[in-house]
Amino acid sequence: MMMTTIAVALITAVFGPIAVEWAKTYFAKRKEKLNPVDEAIHLNSLVDEQLDTIMEELEADRVWVAQFHNGGHFYPTGKSIQKFSIFYEKISPGAMTVQSSFQNVPCSLFPKALSQLYKEGELAIPTYEGEDYDLSGISSPYGTKSFYMIALDDLHDRFIGVMAIAYNKEHKLSKDEWIFIRQKAGSIGTLLDEYLNKKL
Repeated sequence: MMMTTIAVALITAVFGPIAVEWAKTYFAKRKEKLNPVDEAIHLNSLVDEQLDTIMEELEADRVWVAQFHNGGHFYPTGKSIQKFSIFYEKISPGAMTVQSSFQNVPCSLFPKALSQLYKEGELAIPTYEGEDYDLSGISSPYGTKSFYMIALDDLHDRFIGVMAIAYNKEHKLSKDEWIFIRQKAGSIGTLLDEYLNKKL
């Protein structure tokens, strides 16, 4: 009996501090892995790589990704106001950035374009002649001549954002280019979904 007590005391004295140190190290590493800043930086890098590939492959002048978010609440009911903001943008040399102009934009300002994206998943404006989505007024100041948008969906087919490709010259996307864009939209939608739904 005395030997058992001595053995337990010895094991506790020797292995107790080791176990505590191991636990501290394990949970510290786990906490680092779940750091929201680290996760955001990792996501941003992955999306940035996708946009670089799109710019290079399509020789576009601008590619951006916007996400929907809650931009406040209506008075007096507290119902959420749906808005979107451009979170990612890539531009060619000499092209103007649009990102700062499209932050916290109410979805109600673009009912035709967003309705088309919601129903069909895509919107194509190879030329602004006869365009009826009310987008020419916001595109022409940036030199845009052709404009394409594709819905970004999460893994549950929920409409979570938009990817847009713009050209400062008229450009009609080929069938192969559309296939490429759809694949990239799927990749970016998946990246955003995994980030938004990851439990911290």
